[in-house]
Amino acid sequence: MRNYIHDIINRFTQYDYPERINHDFRTWLTNGEHNQEKEYELNKLWENTESTKTPGYQRSLERIKELTGIKERQKNRILHTHLLFYRVAAILLIMVSSTTIYFILQHQRTSELLQVYIPTADLRNITLPDGTKVMMNSRSTLLYPPQFTGNTRSVYLIGEANFKIAHDEKHPFVVKTTDFQITALGTEFNITAYPEEKEIEATLISGKVLIKYNKQEKEDLLKPHEQLTYNKQSGIAKKHLVSIKDITAWQRGEKIFRGKTLEEIFTQLERCYPYTFVYSFHSLKNDKFNFTFGKNASLKEIMDIISSVAGYLNYEIVDDQCRVFTTSNKAHNI
Repeated sequence: MRNYIHDIINRFTQYDYPERINHDFRTWLTNGEHNQEKEYELNKLWENTESTKTPGYQRSLERIKELTGIKERQKNRILHTHLLFYRVAAILLIMVSSTTIYFILQHQRTSELLQVYIPTADLRNITLPDGTKVMMNSRSTLLYPPQFTGNTRSVYLIGEANFKIAHDEKHPFVVKTTDFQITALGTEFNITAYPEEKEIEATLISGKVLIKYNKQEKEDLLKPHEQLTYNKQSGIAKKHLVSIKDITAWQRGEKIFRGKTLEEIFTQLERCYPYTFVYSFHSLKNDKFNFTFGKNASLKEIMDIISSVAGYLNYEIVDDQCRVFTTSNKAHNI
């Protein structure tokens, strides 16, 4: 069976097919049959990605990106392996998560999911079929059914969103990500689950939620103002109190960074502004910073402050790129 599944996935990544075949492939990938075998082959695809550089393979990944509606995170890095990884990370995460998405489908008695994608530097409010209000951050995707018909109201999130849940004691509301499952009745909470981030964060604003992680083997209850941070690499989860004002700053267009490295800050700024950051990983130190920027702050204003506080960086904005370099060696780092 595994060879058969390998052949299907391998052929799909090698050749161009009409839309009907693409639709059939997506349906097959999420139909719930042979989930373990499919996930095994998709994980192999992930592991082999960094060593794959053929034009045909890259075209197929672009096609998968278009089919899923997920925009790739185009990092123009000095190190090619990092560049390649970030280009395909979001795409393959969708594929590896396809069996998880199936569990939404099986409870909703529907073969279709509605999909909302928020582009760079944009925010959007949507209302789900049950009246739940969702505010989505840039470069985020939400999958949900046209109607909630099962025992739970389940959705799938990639990115960041704030949920204000419509109260329904008989039908718990469930938000699934690749590594998290959050169950709530009537409550408000914020989830940050971007594929390129090392950590997933869930913050409870009001009410009470149950979070399951590590393949749902572990769970935690959150109280208001508590945040659970889960490291996807180590599998370690930590709970701590946070400022709700800081957590919801993105909804007001503000940019607040607390204890973030420059790499983490640049990653978030790329979601707020239509610019790609170009820099050498080796040029950045691991110092952590705190910054607060208002809604109308331009990228130039932000970078002026960051470079001044860091003390060893300079930058220039050229076309759609923000090039960051050390003050002592501009040419080498660009």
